[in-house]
Amino acid sequence: MDPTGPTTFGAMFRRERPPEQLAGFARTVEAAGLDEVWIVEDCFWAGGLTAVSAALAVTGRVTVGMGIVPAVARNAAITAMEMAGVARMFPGRFVAGVGHGVGSWMGQIGALPPSQLAALEETIDAVRRLLDGDRLTVHGRHVRLEDVQLVFPPSPRPSIVVGVTGPRGIDVTARVADGLLLPEGSSPAFVAAATARIGRPAPCVVYVLFAVDDDADAARARVAAAVDVFAPGDTDERLAKLGTVEVVAPADRVERYAVAGRPDDCARAIDALVSAGATSVVVVPCVDDPAAQDEQIRRFAAEVVPLVTRRAA
Repeated sequence: MDPTGPTTFGAMFRRERPPEQLAGFARTVEAAGLDEVWIVEDCFWAGGLTAVSAALAVTGRVTVGMGIVPAVARNAAITAMEMAGVARMFPGRFVAGVGHGVGSWMGQIGALPPSQLAALEETIDAVRRLLDGDRLTVHGRHVRLEDVQLVFPPSPRPSIVVGVTGPRGIDVTARVADGLLLPEGSSPAFVAAATARIGRPAPCVVYVLFAVDDDADAARARVAAAVDVFAPGDTDERLAKLGTVEVVAPADRVERYAVAGRPDDCARAIDALVSAGATSVVVVPCVDDPAAQDEQIRRFAAEVVPLVTRRAA
């Protein structure tokens, strides 16, 4: 992922959809003309790297992002080995996303480390170096490897983005990864603060709660419940973690934390995210019916993307 290249646009395969629908979804995204498919790996829904491989296999052009692999769910060497295989089979089309994983889920599977930040940094550092072809011996707090080297490292190495929102997690990203993956409910102000903290040009993938409709009020109503889940409270909590407290009026919450409305409304909201530092905007359609999700993606590609002011290549 080139942080200085043109803005890219994608869609998330929501975890609620059964895995047998993924192939058709990926083809829909590609046929619509979007750039990326993003797949989540949440316990205990469906295996992420398996799904990424399937999406890549049934498409020929789109990039497929793993967003995200919990760092502690697999041994670092096995994570690198799996990612290397995907990257070699589909060169230049895979983005590796890594994060903490939800603490309660990691506890359920016996993988919750004493320090999630240390585990995240050690894992990403080891995975990146193994993907680069290095031979590693590591005696860390979480990662322990003895003379490990991949037989088939990929070339080029896939970009590694990290799903974090707090200042210490962003600092880890700056040290050992390529860029950020920011979750649903991320405001333009937070995107700007997070990318500034990285301190260098870096990819920034942003998931956005999305609804487009000829009736702007209907679209905004469709995302309101999800906004309350991802961005609760009267202040921009993620921005506050980075040192800036901003109170958000109830009437402004949807506009701040989602992309919703008529096509021109959605384009303006995406312009704000891109201006703030987003290099990839990935829509999460806020409807439950799979067919309706696919239709939202088609409308996004056909009616919204052409109105967005893209960053020049």
